[in-house]
Parts: sequence; C-alpha cells; structure tokens
Amino acid sequence: MKKNPLDFLNDLKNWQKFKKELCQNCIGLCCYMPVEITNHDLLRMGIFTEFDLEHCNEFELAKIAKKNPGIDRYTASTKKYTLSQKPNGSCYFLNSEGQCTQYELRPDTCRNHPQIGPKPGHCAYYPK
Repeated sequence: MKKNPLDFLNDLKNWQKFKKELCQNCIGLCCYMPVEITNHDLLRMGIFTEFDLEHCNEFELAKIAKKNPGIDRYTASTKKYTLSQKPNGSCYFLNSEGQCTQYELRPDTCRNHPQIGPKPGHCAYYPK
C-alpha cells in the first residue's frame, strides 16, 4: 500500500537523487513544503513595488505583504516571509491541475529546488 504523500514527504529516507525527468510523472510534493521568500521575491511577484522597498520600513512591508492571501507570515529575525499553504498542505499558488500559477515569477527558493532544501540534490519523487 502506498504511503500518504505528506508522510512520504516528511521522511527524508524516501527522497531520491534528483533527475529532471522525474518531474514529468510526479505529483509535485515539493509544492507541499513550507517556502520562505524575500523582499526581492515579493517584488518579482508584483506584491511589492520599487516604491514600497525604498520608502517602507520592514513592518510596513510586512503589512503590505500579508494583505496578499498567498503570504502567511513575516519572521522579523530572518527578514523572510512564508508562503501560505492550502488546507491540503499544497502551496497557495498551486492550481487544481498541479501547476504553479506564479511559475515565471516564482520565488528563488522554488527556482533553486532541489539544490537547496532539507536534502540538497534530492527530491520527494512521488509518482502520479
């Protein structure tokens, strides 16, 4: 019997060496992990403007960011934001077909997966 995908994701022993071709037949468990993002990511995603970054302090920026339902919280100690997750654990920006609605604008954390993350160079491949 197949493991629950989220249990599978959380057990790093299940992760395997990343190969790009695995993405074609995977349910995309990488889009179920918490994602930290920066001001630069929020600028790219159109949530911040250059004006915001030049004229607002970090707490004003956090207030702007948190107006977007895709942003869950701001952590002052790291100066990073966390993307929201849906009740099923998937990223707020993942559509019903499993596609990223922000793909061209996606945060650096997503762009650099799996070089960064809980097990660099590996992914939680889980076939469809």
